[in-house]
Amino acid sequence: MSPKQRRGPHGDQDPNLSRATVLDLDDINVAFDDDEIDVAWEAERAEAVAVLREALPEIRQLAMPRALLHEAAAALRPMLAHGSWTHSAMRGAAGWTPKRLPKDDLELWLGAAGGLIEARNETGLGVEEESALMALEVADWLGTVLGLVRAGAGAPARPEDLIRYVDECPELDGERDPDDDPVLLFAFELVLPAWEAAGAVDQHRRLTELGRWGLPRALAWAWGEDFDAPSGVGNDMQQPPIPRQ
Repeated sequence: MSPKQRRGPHGDQDPNLSRATVLDLDDINVAFDDDEIDVAWEAERAEAVAVLREALPEIRQLAMPRALLHEAAAALRPMLAHGSWTHSAMRGAAGWTPKRLPKDDLELWLGAAGGLIEARNETGLGVEEESALMALEVADWLGTVLGLVRAGAGAPARPEDLIRYVDECPELDGERDPDDDPVLLFAFELVLPAWEAAGAVDQHRRLTELGRWGLPRALAWAWGEDFDAPSGVGNDMQQPPIPRQ
């Protein structure tokens, strides 16, 4: 699937009635092939990561900020083990338990920053919160991270800023339905405390140097890919635009 798709209208402004609930699979009597769904799911994300790599070559060349990473990981460990609901959701989304956190600083940071992008386990969040996070599509995440990282350290990262980055992203094709804004704003409000806890954004919701280096890597991690992996054969060709779904 090409990275860009046109989003159709979803009507209602209530986050509970927007994109997250347009399709209720329980109400659809269709036999789905799990293998085909898995293949399509993986292919879409792999293509998006290829676009991410191609769009941010300068970020791929940055050295790992080991001191910043170690400092952030040291702050994260007690929060993930005994912190608030935000930290509990981060931990659950990454597939960890309080007593089984990664020892490696990089692994810990990537999971903390990327877990809510594509949860690997139960987050403990409510139905409304889970639905909002699930409403964020591949194109939304790609546009958000590309725009924010391109804007550089110090760039604003409020929910409305993140939506603007999606709208302005040249790698995305098609038009976004403005009726989706309420649910997107709500979803980003859930993600930003996790990014702040990880040190990707500061208390004023501005991108940090660690976030500039790390968010593309956290996004790739969330999608089961490695941002720093060598490009495969044929990946040196320009990637097509990603469709907004």
